[in-house]
Amino acid sequence: MRRETTPAGARKTALRFTGLWLENWRNFRKVKIDLLNLAFFIGANASGKSNLLDAFRFLHDVAAPGSGGLRGAIARRGGVSAIRCLHARKFSDVSLVVTVGDNDTPEIWRYELTFSAKKGQEPAIVVERLVHNDTECVRRTKDHGESDLELTQTHLEQVSKNKDFSEFVTFLASCRYLHVVPQIVRDRRRQSAEGDDPFGGDLLRRIKEMPKKSRDARLKRIARALQIAVPQFESLDLQDDSEGVPHLCAKYRNWRPYATKQSEVAFSDGTLRLIGVLWSIGEKGGPLLLEEPELSLNDAVVGELPAMFRHVARFSGRQILASTHAPALLESPKIGLREVHLLTVGNNGSEVTTLSDLSQVKAQVEGGMTIAEAVLPLLRPEGIEALADLDVIG
Repeated sequence: MRRETTPAGARKTALRFTGLWLENWRNFRKVKIDLLNLAFFIGANASGKSNLLDAFRFLHDVAAPGSGGLRGAIARRGGVSAIRCLHARKFSDVSLVVTVGDNDTPEIWRYELTFSAKKGQEPAIVVERLVHNDTECVRRTKDHGESDLELTQTHLEQVSKNKDFSEFVTFLASCRYLHVVPQIVRDRRRQSAEGDDPFGGDLLRRIKEMPKKSRDARLKRIARALQIAVPQFESLDLQDDSEGVPHLCAKYRNWRPYATKQSEVAFSDGTLRLIGVLWSIGEKGGPLLLEEPELSLNDAVVGELPAMFRHVARFSGRQILASTHAPALLESPKIGLREVHLLTVGNNGSEVTTLSDLSQVKAQVEGGMTIAEAVLPLLRPEGIEALADLDVIG
């Protein structure tokens, strides 16, 4: 029978998201999800996996200094009309609720943010509420006499207001989205840009900013993983060029007496993606949002990702929330049913169901099937065989 418990010897985790409620957000009319320290979101194309991860990114954007707060987060997504679920009733409010805690206390913090905007008007807060250990820190509604201008900013983004709950603000701001695009990692113009680049443009800069002793030790650990996953791979370090720009430098064995050196410009896409993911899951920080971490990787490597995530997270303390399409990842015995959330699309928006709540899937897995064998048939589009007969060229 599949074990659902935390691995023996794992230390207490840092703060993490323990629950998410969405209403009228993107694909979702109304969903509620309980979250563990490792979570995978699976579903058909356009079922809402990226939009679900974006709910956490949105809260990061609201809380992080320099991100523009609520107005910036909404504008970056095209306005309230672009965020509001297509299945919502006209001018419905958009609501996000998260709970944040740890292994011992799942609900240390509870934050609710509801906002709306009518056509031609600025987005405004309808409800903002923050509770810490059953003590209400913030309670705001549009009926409490605040001006329209005041209701365009959350208390999270205002330094003068958030001093008593700075721990929670810091937690949200530490949440990081990562979808490594190898072409961007190789682009020297992106390396010099300040701030986070969710597509990996800041990866080499982040590696360089770590103290050399710690950086070299971590690169050696990553190199050991690459020696297993990448043929002929020998070593990995970071070197500056003549202009002070950092580059990854790898050595590959061949018939010559000395290994051949290559920079990241010559790395395969899979190698760069794997380095980016391994470096990021080992960083200290808040929750890490991974978009299809299996891209460009061999299935044998993909199958080991959950075990790698779990092992590294025991030491970094990072929660990992990932979207995936990969059967090889879902075949891993290191994933529990409570860690996989299935997105399905209906006439009233997308729904999210944790696999442990699906009796048929639970029975099949307990009977010996892998999660992939039990759940992938549920994701198969009806009539998919007809694709082969379509004339899409003429």
